[in-house]
Amino acid sequence: MIVGASFAACLVVVLTQNWHGKHSLDHDLDGAQKLHTKAVPRVGGLGLMVGLLIAGLIGYLVNGDTYPTLFTLLVCALPVFLAGFVEDLTKNVSVRTRLLSSFVSAALAVWLLQTQLPDVDTPGLDALLRFPIVAALFTIFAVGGVTHSVNIIDGLNGLAGGAVSIMLAGLATLAWMHGDSVVMKLCLSGMAAMLGFMLLNYPFGKIFLGDGGAYLAGFWLAECAVLLLVRNPKVSTWTVLLCCLYPVLETAYSMFRRHVIHKMPSGMPDMGHLHQLLYKWLHVTLPHNALPHWISHGVTSVKIWVIVALCQLVVISAPHNTALHLVATVVTIVLYVTLHRALWAVDEPSDASLAAR
Repeated sequence: MIVGASFAACLVVVLTQNWHGKHSLDHDLDGAQKLHTKAVPRVGGLGLMVGLLIAGLIGYLVNGDTYPTLFTLLVCALPVFLAGFVEDLTKNVSVRTRLLSSFVSAALAVWLLQTQLPDVDTPGLDALLRFPIVAALFTIFAVGGVTHSVNIIDGLNGLAGGAVSIMLAGLATLAWMHGDSVVMKLCLSGMAAMLGFMLLNYPFGKIFLGDGGAYLAGFWLAECAVLLLVRNPKVSTWTVLLCCLYPVLETAYSMFRRHVIHKMPSGMPDMGHLHQLLYKWLHVTLPHNALPHWISHGVTSVKIWVIVALCQLVVISAPHNTALHLVATVVTIVLYVTLHRALWAVDEPSDASLAAR
């Protein structure tokens, strides 16, 4: 029912785009980070919101134990979802405003659900987190960062939706292993809502998540991760980080690459994300094997899904081995940077053209 509700909401948007397309279609086909060739509705976040609302309603009707937390999370998500959704319609909400809205949503969750991280299994930092105000601020920063990071990876058909679904599956499995049915159901609800959207997004790209959808998905992922840690002290922060590593790594390395290596503002868009370089390598660098855009999108997304899925596999195969998860995190970072540098070298961009590509 959750999948059907999300799919139906997205289908209505697609079928009625001639009525609202002036506002909802992504007409910017020449932007620095754009890889699509046709204007498409970018309000798929409506499907996610409808799906999650239906999940909460079902929980209420069957007197389940998850719906109070689910509805509270949706209330907390409203600031960042609405900031992103207004951007989708007006293209006039600044990155700073959207980032601040993610911090507001995170702060609401800390306040209403008491979801502040008590520790992060890191000497030194754990000592600081003993102070409640520090723990609250750190949690707000972490949740806001993960929320924003999903919007960073939302650049190909199915990439963000599939990656978030895989990461939620990893968190759901961990929750199940620790007997936490509430977090498990929250993760499964997010996956079901995302699946309804994915039926129209992948592989043909009939609708996009948009900023509203990406921020809602990122917030849901971040809060499920935080709730898992808060409710299950035996779960290591390094374990959860490995589950959610891909968007965090993409965002952190992009900031480093732009600001430190190329001396550009870290918030300036370019075509240097891993998925963009990999897509270009598949679609442009190999002209003798040129593929239709939708196939290049789909193949590139699957390749990155595999990376995300392997992280979940390591976690699930040894859920209590924190040392292994720490090593796997470092190895993933090294492999990511190596692959990125190799694709970057093939593409050979110039510093002067970064923002325009």
